[in-house]
Amino acid sequence: MRAIAVLWAMGWALAANFLVTGDAVYEARAPIGAFRGVNRTLEGQVVFEPNQSQLQGKVCLDLSAWDSKEPLRDKHTRDMFQVDRYPKACLHIQGFDAGKSLVQGILSLHGVERKVVVPVRYTLGPGGTTLDFEGELEILLGDYGLKAPSFMGMRVQDRVTVRVRGQGVAR
Repeated sequence: MRAIAVLWAMGWALAANFLVTGDAVYEARAPIGAFRGVNRTLEGQVVFEPNQSQLQGKVCLDLSAWDSKEPLRDKHTRDMFQVDRYPKACLHIQGFDAGKSLVQGILSLHGVERKVVVPVRYTLGPGGTTLDFEGELEILLGDYGLKAPSFMGMRVQDRVTVRVRGQGVAR
């Protein structure tokens, strides 16, 4: 009986289906300084097999939910994303390089899909029932057909850093 329990626990640790929640933070620069916004709507589902370096799934953000603590900036952000037409950004995860701790996937944003590689750090909880993660990605707005917002003639730089962190709970 103990052997069955050990095999079950090992199988659970080797491959688990996780419901993922979390947040993203963008950092952007303009001639007048840097600013950031937070989005707490990250959600999705992934299957992770760390011993086989396999990761697949999909996580998405509601693009209307960015909060920079400046309502006008948030309106410009929603306008830039055209949230009425493109309400979500999604990462379709297609693989994981365990040696380099890189997630590979396709980022779908503003109707454009591009391959991305995201460096991540992760920790599996006891028994493989939780997965904590964080990663960072630089995005060029122009690559996704986005025109950086401007205010009083000062345009936001095209390069934006996005940091993501969250947790997955095995189901």
